[in-house]
Amino acid sequence: MMNAEQITNREAALLAEIERLRQEVADLKQTNSDLEIALLTTIEHGDLIEAELHESNQKLQAEIGERQLAQATLQEILETVSQDKADLEIMLLTTREHGDAVEYQLYTQAVETMRQSEELFRAISESTSILMILTQQQNGMISYANTASSEMLKIDVQTLIGTKVQAFFANPYDEQKINDLLSAQGHVRDYEMQVKRQDGSLFWVSASVHPLRLAGVSSLLITLYDISDRKDAESALRQSQEKLQKQAQQLEHIVEQRTQELRLSEEKYRSIFENAIEGIFQMSGDGRYLNANPALAKMYGYESPAELIASVKHIGKQLYVQPQRWEELLAYLKGLDSLSGFESQVYRKDGSTIWISEDVRAISDRNGSLHYEGSVRDITDRKAAEAELRQQRLLSERLLLNVLPQLIAERLKRGEKTIAENFTEVTVLFADIANFTQLSSEISPKELVKLLNDIFSAFDLLADQHGVEKIKTIGDAYMVVGGLPKPRPDHVVAIADMALDMQQEILQFRTPDNQPIALRIGIHTGAVVAGVIGRRKPIYDLWGDTVNVASRMESHGEPGQIQVSQTVYEHLKKNYRFQERGTISIKGKGLMNTYWLLAHKKPSGFRSTPVTNE
Repeated sequence: MMNAEQITNREAALLAEIERLRQEVADLKQTNSDLEIALLTTIEHGDLIEAELHESNQKLQAEIGERQLAQATLQEILETVSQDKADLEIMLLTTREHGDAVEYQLYTQAVETMRQSEELFRAISESTSILMILTQQQNGMISYANTASSEMLKIDVQTLIGTKVQAFFANPYDEQKINDLLSAQGHVRDYEMQVKRQDGSLFWVSASVHPLRLAGVSSLLITLYDISDRKDAESALRQSQEKLQKQAQQLEHIVEQRTQELRLSEEKYRSIFENAIEGIFQMSGDGRYLNANPALAKMYGYESPAELIASVKHIGKQLYVQPQRWEELLAYLKGLDSLSGFESQVYRKDGSTIWISEDVRAISDRNGSLHYEGSVRDITDRKAAEAELRQQRLLSERLLLNVLPQLIAERLKRGEKTIAENFTEVTVLFADIANFTQLSSEISPKELVKLLNDIFSAFDLLADQHGVEKIKTIGDAYMVVGGLPKPRPDHVVAIADMALDMQQEILQFRTPDNQPIALRIGIHTGAVVAGVIGRRKPIYDLWGDTVNVASRMESHGEPGQIQVSQTVYEHLKKNYRFQERGTISIKGKGLMNTYWLLAHKKPSGFRSTPVTNE
């Protein structure tokens, strides 16, 4: 049994041990409080995550539930620690009686409580994506970092432990700012800063810092929430705003510039409108002038645009020589919206007429009302020139047709340079006035030319009637051909009928001394070459043996007779009456058997069918 002194020493030791345990309990309570703060911080950031990712990540709901459960657990731990404190106080009262047993039991409970609290803290910190770091408050040395911190900073946890947290601050100014906030507020919440990874890359975080004591050491619990996406979005938004602002300034500048250009254009348009040579107008859909320039008023014979607008109440009824032109103009504009070169005759103020060309387009104003605007040119001189040109062209074409067959003239007009063709079957006629040399010496040149003109004009009409082609006249000789330039199967018949009619027609003519005029006519059929020769005075002519023989038939004939070759006779002997002349010597051909063509076998018998050369 211990003596009094031993009991006293033992009691003092127990009191000291109880005091130490009381301090450890107080530390545990502080630790528990710090863990509660850490839990609250975690929940705060968890709420942010929930708000931001609620729709896309349902897993956070479970995590938040776990954190809330952890909070409740920590609360239970706090209540347990509080209860432990009360129990320790009771134990203190019984220490003197129970000594060593109480001391050991109390210590064991305190250690177990601390172990459980640390395990819970680690479980919470490792389950979140928020960076959670514990540092020593005095020097900032990292004593704990969760896995999220290691992954985000791209450095393993073991290397991270013992590193000063300030080493990861991108801006040294942030360290001083955080210390100032801690001094002023006792904690830091939602401080935005940039953090530097081990590889040097940067990212934005929202930092919260809370002081706490762990195992008797003053520490800082630092939580970092990655806000890089938000910062990127804010940066993009700022850039967009700056871009929009710049674009707005540019647009404002463009509007100002365009306004200035518009003003200058209006001034220029007004100057052009007032000083233009062409008439310019605006008119309503019901035919009234809304506006007109001086040139238009002058063109129509009015003193001013105001007089023109006041005088012309309806353009269609008062201006157009043909009133239906107004309706035609509106119909065109309804289908096309614009019209160029609309030509019409119009009345001037004094009643005279001019030709105009209008360019008009339809315009709708903001209210949907339709009106028209355009320009007018006086084309009276041009119209007169065009009419004269058309007249001259028609005259030229008539002259050309008097020289060339119509089909040949059309080919020349289309640009053909050389026209030459072979015709295997045509019939050629030559006619000559008998005793013309004697006749030309007995009458005046004027009388001679008039007589020839009257005779050949009558022959021209016969050629048109029979559909044969006059080739030329040479002196008193007349040449005509059937079967070209447009081939026809009855060319022999057509020329035969032409010859008979020519003999009848010549009976209508007399010399100035009332003597009859006789014709020698020769006909032959065969192949020829036809073509146009000459540039200044082109003629359509024929070449070949057929032409020579036909000419010999005429020159070796007799006045009043139609001499034909054997070939012509063979074609016509069934329907025409002939008289065989017999064999004669033909220059260049030798002896040829020829016939006199007398008439049709029946007065109302076979006749050729005229054709045109179109």
